Amino acid sequence: MKKPLFIIGILSCIVVSLLVTRIGLVNSISTTGITLVNIQKEIADLKDQNELLEVQYLQAASYTNLDKKATKLGYIPVTSEVDLSVPIPLALR
Repeated sequence: MKKPLFIIGILSCIVVSLLVTRIGLVNSISTTGITLVNIQKEIADLKDQNELLEVQYLQAASYTNLDKKATKLGYIPVTSEVDLSVPIPLALR
């Protein structure tokens, strides 16, 4: 008589422990899902910001923009060109 009650008690403890474990796992999974959604939103925001920064960089590095800045700083265009592929004589006769 004691043996079946002991087995039922052990099985009941196992079932209760499995239920508690399942509740804990489901809770952690749901929290992880919320965190995942927040991280995905942050990734999307950072990608948008990255695209905007890339456009700003390309605009700042454009030749027309660099030419305007150089003109404002007082640089003048070079009028003479030096071709390094043609040998220059060391001394003129």
